[in-house]
Amino acid sequence: MLDLETLVALVKPWARFYSKSSPTQVVVMFTHVAGMLGGGGLAIAADRAMWKARTASDDERHRLLADVESIHRPVIIGLALSAFSGVLLTAADLETFATSPVWWGKMIAFALLLANGAWLQSVERGARTTPVAMSAAWAKLTVSSRLSYTLWFAVALGGVLLTNS
Repeated sequence: MLDLETLVALVKPWARFYSKSSPTQVVVMFTHVAGMLGGGGLAIAADRAMWKARTASDDERHRLLADVESIHRPVIIGLALSAFSGVLLTAADLETFATSPVWWGKMIAFALLLANGAWLQSVERGARTTPVAMSAAWAKLTVSSRLSYTLWFAVALGGVLLTNS
């Protein structure tokens, strides 16, 4: 297993390049924020639609699920861009981030966001099978969408705290 000192040495060329290249810093940070803004914005809008549909008919809920399903891909692309650029940002100052409780808190929130997204998709698939499944699943979808909403903001807060600590 690699220790922190070895990992820091491995990423040192990147850290050195990153620290001396303002254009690289702009592109990496923009990619990180844009991925969160694009993916998170779509996810938060879908989460809100789920809450509003709690009193909707099953037909309306099926239409909503089809709409929500169509945004999974752009949300995942946004998450992937943020994750990739996040690795680059972390590697630029690994020694600081690896020992930061705020960074670890953000990573935990991000992991929970991913797990919740997988659960949300699983519940959505089950909800589409039968009208009985739709009714039973809607409470879970509401809980998952509220958790998603909270976790997107927790990840954003973690990023703000990291840049200001």
